[in-house]
Amino acid sequence: MALNDTALNVAGDAIAAAYPWISLHTTGGVASSTDESSAGRVAANWSSATDGGNITATNLEFTGGTASGAVVRVGYWSAETNGTYGGGSLLTGDQAFNAAGEYTVTSITETGSAS
Repeated sequence: MALNDTALNVAGDAIAAAYPWISLHTTGGVASSTDESSAGRVAANWSSATDGGNITATNLEFTGGTASGAVVRVGYWSAETNGTYGGGSLLTGDQAFNAAGEYTVTSITETGSAS
């Protein structure tokens, strides 16, 4: 038996609650917590899960990064500092902090699947 959308939405909401902080990373793949940027983590503002566990965070504004430094992915964390790493997502589009060390992630959506 497969889980229905209602059950997957419960799972999506649980994941959002477990990983309420988002970081930026300068290199590497999403399976690793290494290479976190100097920008502080921000609160994720995850949406309620819909359509089978999909969660979305929008307009995440980071400061304190290296001026014009690389940004290639986000990471999901259980705490604002230290904590447990829960994975991440590669970024597309602009992949650098601005001259003031700021970066905005306009939208991230994680789907209710394991792949």
